[in-house]
Formats: sequence, C-alpha cells, structure tokens
Amino acid sequence: MIRLATEQDTRQIRDLWEYCFDDSPEFIDFFFQSCYRPENTLITAETNRVCSCLQLLPYRMQLRERPVDVCYIVGVATWPEYRGRGYAAQLLQYVDTVLHERNIYLSILLPFQYDFYRKFGWEVCYDLLAYREIEVPRHWSKITGSYLKIDISRDVKILSDCYLHFMNRFHGFMIRNQDNWEKTIRDVELDHGTGYRYVQDNITTGYILYTVCEKELCIRELVYRNPEAKEALLQLAFHHMGQVDRILWKAPSIDTTYLTMKDSRGRLAKETFVMGRIHDITGALSGIPFHGDPVVLRVFDPAYPGNSDCYLLKEENGVSGITGSEEEPDIETDIRILTQLLWGYLPVDLALAEGYLKCKEKGALSSLNAIFPPRNNFMTEEY
Repeated sequence: MIRLATEQDTRQIRDLWEYCFDDSPEFIDFFFQSCYRPENTLITAETNRVCSCLQLLPYRMQLRERPVDVCYIVGVATWPEYRGRGYAAQLLQYVDTVLHERNIYLSILLPFQYDFYRKFGWEVCYDLLAYREIEVPRHWSKITGSYLKIDISRDVKILSDCYLHFMNRFHGFMIRNQDNWEKTIRDVELDHGTGYRYVQDNITTGYILYTVCEKELCIRELVYRNPEAKEALLQLAFHHMGQVDRILWKAPSIDTTYLTMKDSRGRLAKETFVMGRIHDITGALSGIPFHGDPVVLRVFDPAYPGNSDCYLLKEENGVSGITGSEEEPDIETDIRILTQLLWGYLPVDLALAEGYLKCKEKGALSSLNAIFPPRNNFMTEEY
C-alpha cells in the first residue's frame, strides 16, 4: 500500500534513514526537526510496517524567467528484506499523482545512480566544475576589504541580496527564504564548517561557506559581486594551507578559475549533478517568454502515459500558451529530452544532431529554439 506518512510513521522512517544513509546523528536530528514533514513523505507499507519511503521537499526555483514550485526528492530508501519487489519504483511513479494533486509540475533529485532514475523519466539538468585541487597563486592582489564571520541571526538579508545578484547570471537556481538560509548555514555548521562575508566600503560583495575535514578544505558556496571579492574569498581559503593539504570546490560549470592555474590538468573535471523531470507538460511549458510561430510537439512518456500526447505551443502576449492538439506533429521527442530543453541544459540543435529529436518541419526548429534557448544552470543544494 502506498500512502502519505503520518506522525505515527516518523520513528520507522527515521530508523530506515539511519540504516540506509551514512549521516551523523546530529545531521539526522536536524533533518527530522527542520526538513521532514509527514505530509511530504511517501511510504509503502505492509500492515503497520514502513517498507520503503521517499520525501518531497518543497522549493521555489527560478526557471525560464519566472519562479516555479518544484519538489526535491530525497531519502529514497527500502529495507533490505523488501528490496527487489519494486517498491521504490512504485513510489517514484506515485510521485506524479501527488504532484498533480498539488499543482506542482516539476521535480528534481540527486541520484545514487543516474540510470536508475532515467527509467522513470528523470534526466541530468545540471553540471558542476569540480576542482580536485586549486593551485595557490604566486601573486596576490591587494585586499582592500575585510572579512566578517557570518551570523545567520542578522545576515540573511545581506546574504540573500548578494546571492541573488550572483545567481541572476545563472538559471535554474533556488529562490531561498528564511528557512532555506537557516538550513544552508546549519548544514555547513554540522560538518564543522563556517562562513565569512567580504565587505568593501560597508557593502557585502561576496561570501564563502566551507568545511575543513581530514586535511581538506571544501568550499560549499562561493558567491561574489565582483572579481576582487572572488579573489579575496579564495585567498581566505588559501590561508588554510598548512592546516589542510588541498582545497576542493564544486563551482559553476562556466567558472574560469582554472585559467589562472599554472597547470590545471588532472585538477578539475566536469561532474553531472542534479536531475530534473516534467510531471505536467501543460503546466511546465505555459508562461515561458516566447516570440515565434506555433509548433506541434509530440511527447512520449513511458513512465507516466498521461503525458504522452501532442501539444500545440503558440505565442500568447509574448509568452507560451499550450493546448492539446490533434494535428500532425512537427517535432517528436521523449519526456527526458523535453525536460533538458526546458532547463536549457541541452540545446535544440544539438538534440537534433544527436538524434534526440525527430523533426518533420524544419521551420519548427526556429520556434523551439525561441522558447528553449540554452541556459547555464547552477545550484548548490543537495537536498
């Protein structure tokens, strides 16, 4: 039986989390106090036994120039004695029902294995540039500002302004509220980390969140308004050399810090990150900035057959309108590729060249390019 959890299930769900995930007791306490909600938790149960579960954490995301509601799927877990019965698959399929009821059109997740979730229609929408070791520059610029340790009780507005200024160059980022900020900072503190603001002329022009563990400094978030702030915050990290052996950082995929390194070979790599999924095509594709000719799109969605249909995309007062269509499609694709197009992760022309789109009407490509131009996606949230 699949259902939403109740308060009476919380102890069992926590026990399952503790068994399946290598998290500290302090983190688990924090998560179940601050993030967990029974009404956002799906379970499969036999009699009174929780066999498997997943959680749907609500967020707001900036996507295609407008804020949208998304669910971050986390904590997908099954007791060993119930594995192999398809319980996790059933939960993932039932997510679609819950999100439709809540008028939420999109979900994201950070997978343990990408192929597993592809079977259910999720696809990669984010990359990171992972620095395995950042080289200490031989020459520093003079630092004109100062460092102030972050105090979450007073600094949320300051951090939020800086964050939005930085993130507006990207796409698909989280719109953080007070609870999101407290979670972000607390998560770093639980890993024995800390954070600093960089202040120039009484204005915060950047901040850094980082942890130090086992001779490694890991930059969790580096945000800046100008190049000097970025360099100053990296200098703060480099001041730990001697205390640590190397500095790690999962930066935006378009970061250029490697261009300042004497030799970056073997010190960085592109890593796939978060996957996304469209659950309601009509809801997800409505209201996107669009100037172009109508296009009929056929979408295949084996996991959620209700999505498999033909759709007419057309301009309505400068944004996209979408309805069902009985016309012959101009373009055909599946839900995973459509998800990547929506996020701007996969360019339309590349999707066509690689055979992910079937195009019957060449003119329709211009409309598809107009509604789904490529974007640089970035987020740091892992749950």
